[in-house]
Amino acid sequence: MYPTMPDQTFRIFTSPRYDPLLLTCPTNTTYSHDPSTPSPLYLLSHHRDRMLSAAEHFKWPPSITAPLSDLSLLHKTCLSAVHSSGDSNTDFRVRLLLSPAGELTAEAAPIPQVTDMARFFPTHLPAEALAGWTVVLDTLPTEVSSFTSFKTTQRKVYDDARVRGGIGSFAETKEVLLWNADGEVMEGSLTNVFFQRGGRWVTPPLSSGGQAGTVRRYLLEKEMVVEEVVKMEKVVLGETVLLSNGVKGVWAVKVAQ
Repeated sequence: MYPTMPDQTFRIFTSPRYDPLLLTCPTNTTYSHDPSTPSPLYLLSHHRDRMLSAAEHFKWPPSITAPLSDLSLLHKTCLSAVHSSGDSNTDFRVRLLLSPAGELTAEAAPIPQVTDMARFFPTHLPAEALAGWTVVLDTLPTEVSSFTSFKTTQRKVYDDARVRGGIGSFAETKEVLLWNADGEVMEGSLTNVFFQRGGRWVTPPLSSGGQAGTVRRYLLEKEMVVEEVVKMEKVVLGETVLLSNGVKGVWAVKVAQ
């Protein structure tokens, strides 16, 4: 459906949260590099799986994807980036990358602390929007491609959507929702999205063009959400929707104009 690009100068990547509080979270340990050893990296095994899925889609051979087979190596690479970037007691957004040459690297940047672990492993989904957070619909459709279905460093369509949505930095409490040529909501520029429909929380299916995010996968596995096509014209001003990603977990926001 999505042709492999002949000039593969991009890298595939994923962005797990580094958070010392996760060391006290038994649920997170089951997704770590060793299911018996706590890890400060959020849903690490899910992050590895999404990178491997992307590499397989782009037909990268096993010789290139070999680093992804070793979760301990991914864990060590992420921790090395954190330790070289600052105090390991700080929370970080880690960017774990794999190049077409098989080079595994990581970058880390400090992020605000989150004290509520329910954001990462909720027993029920939040109904109250975080103060100040809003989400808007993009003003133009986004073409579905390999680069919307898989996370790579080719981010122009997302950057363009953020500009149209009036978002100037990652620190802003605002998100923009992308939609395809058929008017189906795909995802946010940095998030997956969930809508309350018919008494259920639903998330757009991958066939709409968005990505299989790590937290999205977790919520589907726990049967807290289901997949369902969401048409952009059915998105209601003022309604509460959920956003998720591997750095911030799950949180509720209000739809704005």
